[in-house]
Amino acid sequence: MGTVVIKIGGSTVDASGLLQELGKSIKEIIHNDFPVIVHGGGKDIARQLDLLNKEFTFVEGMRVTDAQMVNVVQMVLSGDVNKRIVNALLMEKVNTIGFSGVDGGLFTASKMLIKGQDIGFVGEINSVNKEIITFCQQAKLTPVISPVSRGEDGAIYNVNADLAASELAMAIKADDLIFISDVPGVMIDKKVRRSIKTSEIEELISAGHVTGGMIPKLRSAAEAVHKGVKRVHICGWNGSRTLLNELTGGECAGTVIHS
Repeated sequence: MGTVVIKIGGSTVDASGLLQELGKSIKEIIHNDFPVIVHGGGKDIARQLDLLNKEFTFVEGMRVTDAQMVNVVQMVLSGDVNKRIVNALLMEKVNTIGFSGVDGGLFTASKMLIKGQDIGFVGEINSVNKEIITFCQQAKLTPVISPVSRGEDGAIYNVNADLAASELAMAIKADDLIFISDVPGVMIDKKVRRSIKTSEIEELISAGHVTGGMIPKLRSAAEAVHKGVKRVHICGWNGSRTLLNELTGGECAGTVIHS
């Protein structure tokens, strides 16, 4: 049985009817694979901050997070979004448990600095308590994980969900790490490139074929492969067969990064 870490973003969670499709998609793969879901929820956080008239800024794609804001992030991600996903999976009769990086000390984080700049309670993961994931697998429970984490000093940190999914996949040496994105895959010359070797990535970047937010995604995919993850997938959402298609190379599959 393979282990699959699936990262879903806030825009994915938000799309109408998508959580129901996610439940069906998980149900399709659960007989052959052990899925672990890591989720974001940026749109939900932004909506809640708007309601509180709280302004926010980004530095290199990371939300600057003060003490009040980290409380909002924890409430939205570990509370509302996490339980919506758990509920959707339970509706499809998938045994599911939802928790955050704080629970059981799953993720221990420390303050992340961006080019030496302090951006508040934004963290990077230093260690992963793999025993919690092993327990879930033995109990036949599908974990749904909010990336909010804690430091050894007891501070709560907002951790980027892409980074949390990568760190988790590397720690448990997952067979597959799937990033569900708002694009169908890595676009090169206006077409989805089905397969990219890690050795090609820097070449594609320097030739200008890969730009913007896809650059850090591909670099972290390469790091994950070098640290024991067999395959990293970047794909869009194409209905309830998305995960099965990704794992079997079916139609509408996205891009696979491998060694």
